[in-house]
Amino acid sequence: MKDDFNLDNLNFDMDDMELDMDFLDSQLKELNIEDIKLEDLDLGEEGLDLDKRLNQKQKVMVVDDDAGTLRNIKSMLDEMYDVSIANSGKKALNTISMETPDVILLDYEMPLMNGPETMMAIRQHPTYKDIPIIFLTGVNDRAQITAALALRPDGYLLKPVNREKLFSTIMEILNKKDGILF
Repeated sequence: MKDDFNLDNLNFDMDDMELDMDFLDSQLKELNIEDIKLEDLDLGEEGLDLDKRLNQKQKVMVVDDDAGTLRNIKSMLDEMYDVSIANSGKKALNTISMETPDVILLDYEMPLMNGPETMMAIRQHPTYKDIPIIFLTGVNDRAQITAALALRPDGYLLKPVNREKLFSTIMEILNKKDGILF
């Protein structure tokens, strides 16, 4: 059976199967094929993208003018995500151009450039327009919430942020972005 194994026949179509890198690695070891590395296999563009995402933390940007909120949310997310912070909308726009996040947590009320203005600037840029944005606000006013939701953010969280709600919202939005439906 080992003699029938042909490396040329290894081509995975991500639409037809879910690629389990650990399983694939264990199968290669079972076949006693020591000189094959997963990097040598033709996984297609989707497979390489999936492998990159599985082995790399997703990026979350937190934008808030309150240093305590930035520290608190960053400490909650640091273990699971690559977290960048910005204390203003303008700094967020500069940071996005250097390192594009997978999702943005954006304070609704900030001086100079508020959350809605920052969101509109991001949405107008062709490269960044599809980055999911979750509004954060400490105001529990029905009119403000209605106004924020009218801008069609991908999510909305009240401050102080509940840890479980924060994680579930981020994961739901990232899964939706990546086309993973549960």
